[in-house]
Amino acid sequence: MTNKQQSSQKVVARHAVSLQGEKMKRLTISILGIALLATSLPAITASEILDKVDRNMVASSMKFSAELKISISGSVRTKEFKGYSKGEDKAYMEFTSPSRDKGTRFLKLADEFWMYLPNVGKATKIAGHALRQSLMGSDFSYEDAVSNEELSESYDAVLEGEEKIGEENCYVLKLSLKEGAEGSYYTQKLWVGKQSFIPIKSEYFSRSGRLMKDVEILEFKRVSGRNYPTRIRMENKLRKNTWSEFVITDIQIGISIPTNVFTKGYLER
Repeated sequence: MTNKQQSSQKVVARHAVSLQGEKMKRLTISILGIALLATSLPAITASEILDKVDRNMVASSMKFSAELKISISGSVRTKEFKGYSKGEDKAYMEFTSPSRDKGTRFLKLADEFWMYLPNVGKATKIAGHALRQSLMGSDFSYEDAVSNEELSESYDAVLEGEEKIGEENCYVLKLSLKEGAEGSYYTQKLWVGKQSFIPIKSEYFSRSGRLMKDVEILEFKRVSGRNYPTRIRMENKLRKNTWSEFVITDIQIGISIPTNVFTKGYLER
């Protein structure tokens, strides 16, 4: 091989090495760029978190049996009831014990709410601010008890950060009532489990910013492909030394419910 040929091969080799180096440099820059972009973007948005919460918490239809525990100054009373719900507009509840409460019934039909007391013998309509009054002496209001609306319909959500509640890492969401929307609470703060997408802890605030209620979901179970709360504790911060719990003892989701259940005739039967 001549000196000229050897020199030419060396030039080609150096050029190939240079090209390879440039390609590696561009690849490295691209990888770093993608990594930086990935770290700068949130893994999940506030709206996506709230949608996942709604999918867990809101059922198309439901039949259940439950207990209502009411603690006042350390004394706990337990009431048993059963109920049905269908969509956002229909709900029925009937208390079965103790004997003094047996036969007390409630019916929600769209924006109307009715109560039936056996000693009265006919349904009484509850409306306006009365819906925010105590259900059977508990910390839950009538609205709290029958609510089955998606939060994303009425509230805008902002992701404020992450915190740990007990053993579960949580997203912290602030919810603000949308313009024109109606709701008992002007803002809410939710601690949503990153694995369960259940609001492990919630705080409800008035328009003035006053803390109205603390809520904890103490237990939930897998029902029909979702995580559904089965033990909810509420503390009304406008009362002293009280708390109340809904404890679901049996539940069926996505079932067919006879249409006559959601009528005044059934309520007053």
